[in-house]
Amino acid sequence: MVDNTSALSGSTGKEETSGEAEMAGKKGFDYIIVGAGSAGCVLANRLSEDPNISVCLIEAGKKDTSLLIRMPAGVGGLIKQENPQNWGFWTTPQKHMNDRKLYWPRGRGWGGSSSINGMIYIRGHARDYDQWRQSGLTGWGFADVLPYFRKSEGYQGGANDFHGGDGPLRVARRARRARHLARGRRQRSHPSTGRAERLRSGFVLR
Repeated sequence: MVDNTSALSGSTGKEETSGEAEMAGKKGFDYIIVGAGSAGCVLANRLSEDPNISVCLIEAGKKDTSLLIRMPAGVGGLIKQENPQNWGFWTTPQKHMNDRKLYWPRGRGWGGSSSINGMIYIRGHARDYDQWRQSGLTGWGFADVLPYFRKSEGYQGGANDFHGGDGPLRVARRARRARHLARGRRQRSHPSTGRAERLRSGFVLR
């Protein structure tokens, strides 16, 4: 984030700021964003590109420096129960599931739930967005939201019709995992990555 953004994080309320000189004379902020997950951080970054706008980004958790966050194998320790990086929510009783409550891990800290998902990046299925549009949500079809996905994404393979190359969310392919999935795809005759994204089915490797 640029130097007109302040970040408040952690239960201590400690303030970590950049551009303290600019903020010193201000009595408030133009925007206050609650939650430093992927969306909150991107929004704060976009808004603070304007040097005349001040932004305060608030997050209940800490920085995403835990070793469990930094390695994909740590996801099991992060999501299995409530901990400093995971709120560990439970749903209300679900009527159509014999009143069962479902465990709902959600990230607590910089990066939000994206920090506890095993370093997996995936979008919603294109058909879901199109169904939203068909239900009356104008502007929410896949063709409508794709430009914003591309704008936010910094894909390791560079920009193409479905991916952005210079956005703030860094996305890379796991080479070893990609090879295993590609082998399985070929064995089952599923379409490859590029064709799958056009057909909206099959294997899509990120």
